[in-house]
Amino acid sequence: MVLRGADTEKGHQRRGSPKHSNHAAAMCLRLLFSRQCYRALLVVIPVFSCMQYFIFHPFATRVAQEQDVRSSFISHTMTYPKPRRKIVLLGPHDRYNFGDLIFTSVVAKLLVSRAGFSPDDLLFGGMVTVDMNNYGGYKILSMKQIQSLSQEDTDQGPYDIIYLGGEAVGCNFDCAVKMLPDERTKTEARRERIHDCPYLVPKNLLLPPSMPKNDTFQMKNYAVINSMGGTPCNECKKAIETADYIALRDRNPLFPDSAVMMKELYPNKISEAAEEVLQDLFPGGVNTRQKIIAVQHRDIPTEEARLELALALDKVSKAGHATIVFFVAGTAPNHDSLSCYKQIAQMMTEPSVVYEEENMWKSVGLISQAEAVLSTSLHVRIIAFLYLRPRLTWCGLEPKHPQFIALWDTDESPRCLKSKNETWSVLQRYYGPNPNITQAATAIAYEKTVKKYLESFDSWSSLVGWRRYSTRS
Repeated sequence: MVLRGADTEKGHQRRGSPKHSNHAAAMCLRLLFSRQCYRALLVVIPVFSCMQYFIFHPFATRVAQEQDVRSSFISHTMTYPKPRRKIVLLGPHDRYNFGDLIFTSVVAKLLVSRAGFSPDDLLFGGMVTVDMNNYGGYKILSMKQIQSLSQEDTDQGPYDIIYLGGEAVGCNFDCAVKMLPDERTKTEARRERIHDCPYLVPKNLLLPPSMPKNDTFQMKNYAVINSMGGTPCNECKKAIETADYIALRDRNPLFPDSAVMMKELYPNKISEAAEEVLQDLFPGGVNTRQKIIAVQHRDIPTEEARLELALALDKVSKAGHATIVFFVAGTAPNHDSLSCYKQIAQMMTEPSVVYEEENMWKSVGLISQAEAVLSTSLHVRIIAFLYLRPRLTWCGLEPKHPQFIALWDTDESPRCLKSKNETWSVLQRYYGPNPNITQAATAIAYEKTVKKYLESFDSWSSLVGWRRYSTRS
């Protein structure tokens, strides 16, 4: 394999080639036995170091270049390889939303365990600086802080960027601010603003603000769109147009939502979280545990609609011989509401519990232990799919639910429910000892989605993290 940027003219013997190095070594050995032995010692040490460099450095450079599949130019004047550049994982993981925290955990784990990055190579970007550990997330830095770090980091900058997923492509700055939990956080977001599309900041904003005009080479960074969905708004189009890799969950280039990797990547952590959930729900011990049906629903504004759901869940609980457990998949405005759940629970006559934990791991653990899962959230549906649970979705008008079901779930899996009243009549066909859909069928579909997502990950993870140069136009 010939290195790009290397001298390849026929007949030209580069200084430091094996032939040249062997000749130098032989010369030094002869000198050792001559009367100029003292002078020879002054020559042997630097020549031996030179031999080491020219024998091993081309091999190391070749391996690095084979991994750098998108490199446009590697300068032969760079003597030593630079460290990997850092990677920014950018998404709406700066407030509690189930799916967004899942994307972050999946991508971070894969970059370390499969692509070989160090945890120190990863930064987590959002609109504001906030510690999301209590919610099952990471320490998030504002993109303004990350921009400054990237522009000033001469060792690992400018940083590459991964747009983590979901429908952030359709959320401009005003949309994103409305999702933040309080006025203090909203004020901070306005102060830290660097772009009108806060969760798809164009990669060029992480480059140093100016470079000498006479530079022959210019450092470039890479951007990846990781299985996103939705319709882009105008403010987010630049990031999409300048991305180096694009994967979409609802149209070509088509790949599954990254949430499909959760069970594969975190089996032990989810099992531990599940045990904590069961202890929270049934503090009296193992002998007091009951069958549970997990229920998540977006906030319901009217009392009439809440009563409709309460009546439907009473029927499910009674016929299914299980306790209804309400949980939140997100508490950002216009998402789930604990107060809504509490009112519905009061309207019910059958046993129910409002599980108030706002923690992504515990939500996944709860789903994994449920006899069935009922939800309005796509990512609750996906986690139920991974754990082979009977799953029903009240879809509303959004296309993302039927798209996932049609593309990745089994052919026999229930489609979107049209009304709350039909919940048990549909669920009973998938619930109990003789369901219409078998766990084996779901397991086959699950393995297919995991394989397909990893195909995408392996493609884009080979692009990011390498220092590259491009020629100036």
